[in-house]
Amino acid sequence: MTSATRIQKDTGTTIKPGPMLEASPEQVVTDADLIDVAAGTGLNGPFLADLLAAAAAHENDGKNLFQALGHMTANPALQARYKQFREESVVAVQTYEQLAARLGAPIRYISPAARMTEAMDAKLLEAFLLSGSADPLVLEQKGVEAVLLAATLCVANVSLFEHIAEGLPDGEAKAAFAEHLPPLADTGARHLVWAASNQRAMVTSQASSRLVQSALGAAETVVGKIKDALT
Repeated sequence: MTSATRIQKDTGTTIKPGPMLEASPEQVVTDADLIDVAAGTGLNGPFLADLLAAAAAHENDGKNLFQALGHMTANPALQARYKQFREESVVAVQTYEQLAARLGAPIRYISPAARMTEAMDAKLLEAFLLSGSADPLVLEQKGVEAVLLAATLCVANVSLFEHIAEGLPDGEAKAAFAEHLPPLADTGARHLVWAASNQRAMVTSQASSRLVQSALGAAETVVGKIKDALT
């Protein structure tokens, strides 16, 4: 399970090695160490721990994405929204940590699924290294679409855990899911709806404006229209 704090050896991070990855013995977590995660439920403890770690990693990566997008945009409305989303991502990581702790899964645990998730999320962020080849209108739209992509996985992750929880017998594990999943679902859904609606607003503003086809001198007017459309 990753954390919104620094994830390094000296902060107590543990890891499940892979075919091409080794770790010092004190850092290593094996499936045998995770067998009692969600004990008594019949669930595959090691798999569940890995899945929780991946979901938390994605939320932690979202914190970095929103921070980067906030620095890239000159739109005050977007800056404020990305700041809010970043803060909510930190809370989401903490919520996943609380859920993991109640289920008996380790905190600051880097599973193979979490490593792959971080690699995928890093590619999304790396796309903005091409910002020098795009105009401000493109950058704003692609920033919103990055939120759309990230939030889609947030929502999908929560949906998976909700599906898992449905089949659980009454007990601590079911109660833990019931307590911690609703706020995660709410945050993911709000981010997704915001991104989808603003993508639509931005595209509609540009597609319906003849100013986009005019000289560069009119571009500021178009940017102003798009800023007004954003929430």
